[in-house]
Amino acid sequence: MFFSKNKNTKKSARELDKIRIEKKNAKKKKEKEKKVKNQIPRTTIKTMPYERFISEYVMLVKSNVRIGKQTANLYSKSYLVPDINYSSLPSTEQEIKLLSYIDLLNGFDSAASVQVSMCNTKINKKDFENRILLQYKEIFKEETDEFNKILHDKLMLGQNGIQCKKYITVTVAAVNYETANTRFLNYETHLNLCVQKLGTEIIPMKANERVRILCDIFRGVNTDLSFITRDEFARQSEKMLCCPNYFEFKKDYLMWGDKYARCLYIQKLPNSLPDTVFKDFLETNQTMIITKNVEFVEPSAAIELIRRQLTNINVLYYKGYLKDTTNITHAITLFVTLSA
Repeated sequence: MFFSKNKNTKKSARELDKIRIEKKNAKKKKEKEKKVKNQIPRTTIKTMPYERFISEYVMLVKSNVRIGKQTANLYSKSYLVPDINYSSLPSTEQEIKLLSYIDLLNGFDSAASVQVSMCNTKINKKDFENRILLQYKEIFKEETDEFNKILHDKLMLGQNGIQCKKYITVTVAAVNYETANTRFLNYETHLNLCVQKLGTEIIPMKANERVRILCDIFRGVNTDLSFITRDEFARQSEKMLCCPNYFEFKKDYLMWGDKYARCLYIQKLPNSLPDTVFKDFLETNQTMIITKNVEFVEPSAAIELIRRQLTNINVLYYKGYLKDTTNITHAITLFVTLSA
C-alpha cells in the first residue's frame, strides 16, 4: 500500500539538498539586487574625479566603496612639497635622502594610499608679475622696465615658460570624516618628520588651492578664478568653475578645450633604473603630469606574496629558465598634454 507523506515524515537527502540549494540561490539573487550598477558620467561636471569637499583641507573622493568585506568612504588630503636639493649632493648624502624617502613610505598602513605627483604647467602671468617682477615707480621707471625684461627673458630661456610643482596626496579609507581626520593627523606628523630629514617641508593645501590646480589643467593657468566660499563648496558649485566645456575620448587620446592629451601607464620597470628618471621626463619642457601611486597591503598579505615570489623563483631556477630574480611592479602614470 502507498501512503501520502505527512509533515512528520523524514525527508530524504535529495530533498534536503534541493532546499539548501534553493535557499543559497535566493540569497545570491538578493545580493545581486543590492549591488549598484556603475553609472557612466554624462556631463563634464560629473566627470570630475571627486564628489565634494568635506572641510577646508579634506576631500571626499568616493563614498560607499567596497574594500574587502567592508564598505568605507575614500577621503584625500594633498600637500605641496617645495624643491629638494638632491642632484648637487655627494652620493653618500643622496643615499641618506633615499633612505629617508623609504622611511616616509613605510610609515603608512594598509588603510591608506599615497600618490606622488609632479606637474609641469605653464606659468601664470599674473602670479609671475605679482611675485617676481618689480613694481613700477615713477622715479626709476626705465630701470624697472629693463630689470623686469631681463627677469622675464631668463625665466623663459630654455624652459618654454614652464614650472614644475610636486605634491603628495594621501587617501584614507574610513567609515566617516572624524575617523579619517584622526588618521590624517597621525600621517601628517609622520610626513613632517620624514620630510624634514629631506631638507624641506610639506604645506597642506586648502580647498581653493586644489580647485586652482584642476582649473589650471582643464581651463588654463591664466583663467581668473575668484575665491570660493563655504556655501559654494556646500552646493558643489566649484566644479562649474574648474571643469572643461567638453570631454571627448578617442581610442588612445582625449580632448578638451584646445588641448590634446594622452595617458601612458608604466606597469613594469627594469631591474635597474637611474634615480634621475623623473627628472629626465620633466626636463623635456612639455606640459605633463607624472604620478606614482603606492598601495599598501596587510603584513600577512605581503608575506604571502613574497613566499609566492620565492616559490616561483625556485621553480624557474630548477627549470633553468631563471633570467631575472626580481619582479617589482610600480604604478606610474604619465599624462601629457598638447595645445591645439
